[in-house]
Amino acid sequence: MSAARRLPVVVTRRFERALEAILDHYESLRHLHPDAGSRALSLIDRVEIELPQLLAARPDIGRPAQLSLTQTESEQHWLNRLAPLTARRRLQAREWLLGDFWILYYRAAGAVYLASARHEREAEYR
Repeated sequence: MSAARRLPVVVTRRFERALEAILDHYESLRHLHPDAGSRALSLIDRVEIELPQLLAARPDIGRPAQLSLTQTESEQHWLNRLAPLTARRRLQAREWLLGDFWILYYRAAGAVYLASARHEREAEYR
């Protein structure tokens, strides 16, 4: 019996911007709470090490993405831009809770695309 095929995990620029925004947010709280950035730094460690290995081996592990039913204008614009790029790839939007953060990713036949991230208390993805 052969081992399951591992998919490459691709980090998108949008995902990088979402992580930067999370880090910026926690940095802005540092004057109120000196340990504010520890959760964000833990997220970065897990995104660099744990998440790619997990999604490469088990890309369907997350649940179907729960994009808001009342989408913001930016969400709608993002989805409109994404649709033609993904039509032939048959992407499945999925999300996975990693610590305190939801990770939005798209699973395609040939790769997993990390798309965005948000704190579990945020209403929408960046």
